[in-house]
Formats: sequence, C-alpha cells, structure tokens
Amino acid sequence: MRLKINCDVCEARKINEDNYKEYEEIIISTDKMMVDDRSKQILHSLPFSIRADEIKSQELNEKQSEVQNINGIYEIGPDMEVKEGTILNVNGYIKVAPHSEEVLKKFEKIGVNGIILCPQSLSGKLPMQTISLNGVIKTYPDDYTLLENKYRLDKYFPLRTKENAGYFAASCIYDVDSETDFNKLAEKNVKLHTGKLYIRKSHLEKALPLVNIEAKIIELSDECQIVDDDSCELSEATITTYGNNLFVTGDMTIKGEALSALEKLAALCVEGTVRIDKDCVDKFHEIGGTCGKLVILEGHIITDQAYASLDRQTLENHPEGIRVSDCAILNVAADVPAALIRERLTIRDVAKIRCTELQKAAISEVSSDVAMIGNSGVMSNIFGSIFGRSDDDNNVYGDVKYVNADYYEL
Repeated sequence: MRLKINCDVCEARKINEDNYKEYEEIIISTDKMMVDDRSKQILHSLPFSIRADEIKSQELNEKQSEVQNINGIYEIGPDMEVKEGTILNVNGYIKVAPHSEEVLKKFEKIGVNGIILCPQSLSGKLPMQTISLNGVIKTYPDDYTLLENKYRLDKYFPLRTKENAGYFAASCIYDVDSETDFNKLAEKNVKLHTGKLYIRKSHLEKALPLVNIEAKIIELSDECQIVDDDSCELSEATITTYGNNLFVTGDMTIKGEALSALEKLAALCVEGTVRIDKDCVDKFHEIGGTCGKLVILEGHIITDQAYASLDRQTLENHPEGIRVSDCAILNVAADVPAALIRERLTIRDVAKIRCTELQKAAISEVSSDVAMIGNSGVMSNIFGSIFGRSDDDNNVYGDVKYVNADYYEL
C-alpha cells in the first residue's frame, strides 16, 4: 500500500509513527512543510518521499507568525489592525491606502503574485526588504478615490461624484450608458485616471479633457453594449442579455449552431480573437464584424474541458472532422485507427494526450501546442501528481491511497 499526499501546507510536528508503518511508501508533495527535531527522526525512519518548496524547522512551543493567504484583492489602510509579525501572501491585488506606512511595517513578510496598487507618495517608501513581488507596482494620485479595477461608468456617476474630485480605476473605465452627462462631470471639475478608456463616440469630445493623457482611448459606437468577458461564446442567450450590437473586450467563439444568433446581430466588434466555424465566416463579414484575430474552425468543436475523450464512433459520426482545443487531458481510445486520426482530427493547446504507441505518430501530425503525447515516461508521473493517479501507480506497489487538501496534519 502506498500513500500520496498533495497539499499546500503539511504539518509534520505532531506525527504519530504508528499511523504510517503499514505503508510501503509515503509520497508528500507540498508547498510548505513544518518539522521539528522529533518529526525529522520519524520521517527519516519511515519510507517517506518528500517534495516541498519550503521545509521550515520550528519547535511546536515556539512563537509562530500569523499567516494570511489571500486569493483576490487585499486592502491595507491606516486604521486596520494587523498583528505584529504577520506573514501575508496575496495572489492577485494589494490595494494600499494613503498614510498606511506604519501598518505596512507590522508585516514580517509580504509575498505578492500580481500587482501592488499604492498612492504616489508611498511608492518610494514601500518596505521592499520585506516584500517579495512577482508582478508590478502601480501608483495613483493620493487624493483620488479608488474605483473598481474595471469600472462601469453609468448615468448615475455624475450625480454621485464630488466637486473637484479625482477617481482612479487601475485597469479601465467603461462608458456603459449613452445617457451619461459628461457636461455635468466637467462642471464639477471631476478628473478620471485609468489605463484604458472605452468611450462612446458622442461622449468623446466631452470626456477626453477629464482623463489622464496617458490613458489609451477605445472609441465605441453609441449603440453598442459592452461584453466584459475574457472568453465568451455567441448564443441566443448572449443576444437576450446584451442586445444585437456587441463590443466584446476579450475573445469570442462562434460555433456552427450559433449561425442563427449571428444573423440577428447588427454589429460585432471583438478586441481579442474570434474563433469561428467556417459556415459562419460569410455572415461575420456581412455584418461588418471586426476582431483582433480571426481563426476559422472546421468541424465539430470540443473545447475548454478538464478531461475529454474520443473514440472511433465519435470520429465516424463527424465526417466534417473534430477539433479539440484548450483541454487539460485528452484520452484517445485504442479503437481509433491512425488513418482516421489523420483524416478527421485536429488538436490545439492540450496539456496531455493519452494514446497508444500505434496512435502516437498520427497524433503528433495533427497536434500543436501539446506538452505530452503517450502514456508513460517521466511526464506521465508529473501529470499524475497534478491530476491524480499516474499511469503506473499500480505497477509496483499495488493499491494507492490519495489525500488532497489545502492543509494536512500528519
């Protein structure tokens, strides 16, 4: 019997040796492991195999720092209470308010994978000796009010703003309402600061004097509705929600079955990539559709799945071909002949493809941006650690018991 433990933090200092004597091998994959002298001796005496980014040795009775792990947005202000010596890890945004210098000093360590947003007066005073940053620092004027990173400016905004005030949106501002009174904003001497401004044509002349000169300006038609989505798919529901004049800020997929929805559109502008079925291309051009990049898809589409499967019958049912893209794992059944793969299958952006040795060459011919093709080898073990059981888990030790957790105590 083997035991495989996958966790973010593994607490080993309370380990009971008797609980693990029955296992032939114990594999631990963790970001951080906590040990002391006693647990080290037990771990060395048993068949433990440990893969850890950090192993920290600390006795249980020692004072421990408080650790906060945040996914998303974390705000630091001058009045917030922070325990001295706190360790902060943020995957996303840290928003720092003006006059927060003393609060920042209370953190023992700050790790950021993303963006630190702070006032200009603080940019040179950040305690960089305690900050580990994988990303960038963005600054904003001290006297500006922070808005959402992507702010939707509507007709109520001019009524809610204060006179002689500034407003900051880190990423962009969307002009979402044709009724917004920019004259009123000008009368109040309101200023806007952002990275990118999406502005309707009729508001352009009135809005530009209010915005920082560095902002990138994206002109919109007065009739369009903004679809703020990194990746969306055109459907009847899209039109029901947004109407028939769309401006999409990300990518869009248009499948063959969406042709009727495409025919209802008066206009379509996509900032990113449009992946479109070949039968829809003429209609896309007919309505004057524009995009950053156009990718024509041929055949049946399988996309955005963690685990996808293909067998011979599925391929035979689609003589127009099948395109698989943006999937983590694709399993190709052994009954699919190589000739049928070459004739009808296209694969793009798939992390791992499971197939037989006889299929391997044909799969390679029809694939691009694929990390691993096949069923064995070193890469198989790596993917096994990520997605669960590896292909050879039972070949040597028999049964395997799995534990997946954020925090695990031995």
